[in-house]
Amino acid sequence: MATLSKKQEKLIRSLHTRHGCKKHDSCVCEGLRCCSELFEARPDLVEFVVCSENFTSTIAIAEPFFCVPVRDFSRFAVTVNAQGIMAVAARPEMNFVPGADDDFVLALDRVADPGNFGTILRTAKAAGLSGIWFTSGSVDPFNAKVLRSALAAQFSLGLREFANLEAMRTTAEECGFKHFFLSSPRGQSSLFDKPELYERSVIVIGNEASGVASIDAESVSIPMPGNFESINAAQAATVFLFEYVRRTHGTSSRLASRSHVEKSCSLSVER
Repeated sequence: MATLSKKQEKLIRSLHTRHGCKKHDSCVCEGLRCCSELFEARPDLVEFVVCSENFTSTIAIAEPFFCVPVRDFSRFAVTVNAQGIMAVAARPEMNFVPGADDDFVLALDRVADPGNFGTILRTAKAAGLSGIWFTSGSVDPFNAKVLRSALAAQFSLGLREFANLEAMRTTAEECGFKHFFLSSPRGQSSLFDKPELYERSVIVIGNEASGVASIDAESVSIPMPGNFESINAAQAATVFLFEYVRRTHGTSSRLASRSHVEKSCSLSVER
């Protein structure tokens, strides 16, 4: 089996820093689930894989891969309880353009916390979105902490960065989007009362501390009867995402369930 070179070792260490990620235009995925997502979504981006000698799994590991002593692997890993596998991958291009089937785009304005950003990406994928837009000032989507939090959903979602919300809105209009909504604790209306909320629209989630940047656009809120100031960015995004799922899948799911029950009853009668 081939031996991990000193150059590759140096590259891994470099990619754990912000400067190194930008310099090499690559990133490191750590852990079984992150690597599995990468191998399934974008095997073409995998540069090489490193496993510790005691790593065991049934997943198909992308080539080339190197097996190293546990002690050496622990020197490369940044997680406390490393799972024995990491992959170095090229960063995909961030040029996501929504298609005709995309009802809305979720956008993040200067969301700086890696945990929030990663959780939103992971939730967006679970809700069936094609991609995410975000503004400059947000955390790097391929930051190691964001990758772990998102479980590498970055590789199966389209991404695109904009200088600011005005530039984003211009592109949204060019893509045929009719609405541009800003989330706010003091929004002009409740998200549950906006029938057009997911009809070719952009919905913006703001910065954890300062909210959404000031721009002339309609604001919508999440009703909070508990009279609390706000919930965090990832929680807010989840509410918006799964209200969309409820609207687009809730009725059809209930009808499908009802049809199944009626069919079962019919079969019982026939018997």
